[in-house]
Amino acid sequence: MKIAFASLVGVEPVPFPTLLARAKAAGLDAIEVNVGPTFPRIADAPYPGHLDLAAILRDGPEQVREMLAAHGVTITSLAPMLNLLAPDPALHEERITAFRQTIDACVALGVPTVVTYGGSAFGMHFYGLPGVGPDHPSSHLSENIAIFKTVFTPLADYAEARGVRIAFETAARGGGHGNVAHSPALWEMLFDAVPSPALGLSFDPSHLIWLQIPHIPDLIRHYGSRIYHFDAKDTEILPAVLARQGILGSGWWRYRLPGLGALDWRAILSALGDIGYDDVISIENEDPLFLGLDGVAWAANYLRGIFPLYNDTRKDAEKGDEHRDRREHGEEYE
Repeated sequence: MKIAFASLVGVEPVPFPTLLARAKAAGLDAIEVNVGPTFPRIADAPYPGHLDLAAILRDGPEQVREMLAAHGVTITSLAPMLNLLAPDPALHEERITAFRQTIDACVALGVPTVVTYGGSAFGMHFYGLPGVGPDHPSSHLSENIAIFKTVFTPLADYAEARGVRIAFETAARGGGHGNVAHSPALWEMLFDAVPSPALGLSFDPSHLIWLQIPHIPDLIRHYGSRIYHFDAKDTEILPAVLARQGILGSGWWRYRLPGLGALDWRAILSALGDIGYDDVISIENEDPLFLGLDGVAWAANYLRGIFPLYNDTRKDAEKGDEHRDRREHGEEYE
């Protein structure tokens, strides 16, 4: 399994070659690269985010590949983080074009996964007023799902034909625009609306904590075949603030690095071992107390310390698969 980090989440924005050098010096060898129009231009770059996707598609990927090889770093995913359900027609078309460009850049670079939001056309609170039920006029859930189907049916076909996976970030705020992919009930609706194997999850357990969604290791086991990317981020609950504000307040929880919040990372990695997950765990450093690559490096070392348990779990799971196969063929255990 690779440990990566999101290149523009809690990390100082520096040009890509500089980022590669600093990452390698910090003992990091994989990056989830943030690209596209929602990210800032870095230094004097004429393009937003960390890579010039138009230049890669026009001139080829060799220059980027040479930089990666020189530093011994790989790209695990491209992450444009777009709200493709944006209701403004011009913005909607601009982002669809940017997303297709990202899929094409994945093909050129040999990157398997695009990470983005499910998006929302009605903001974060599309469920409607709290406690009023699904039929209340303030609810826009069904409309959001219908728009999602219209937008992502052709995009899933486009990605699937090119061998690229789309992994939906599971953050409820969705970059401030809302995200229709933030809970198990919604995941089921999305996969039913667009039943394409190209669509899956960038599973981020930190959001489930403040959303009060329990049994996270069991959710990992249940959705294992749909987990295409996994975020390493934790959440700390601040009970004293919650007691004064209630859940509609602000500031009663905060994101932390893995191991500094409420999540049981041993149980999480065990669950990943159970499903045979052998892809990327990407650190998103939104920890207000430990920002920067130093924080990312600390989190990577913390996760590496738990990997022996993960490896043991995977071996047990593989042994169980082997025994099951032998039983199905009428063979005895050794």
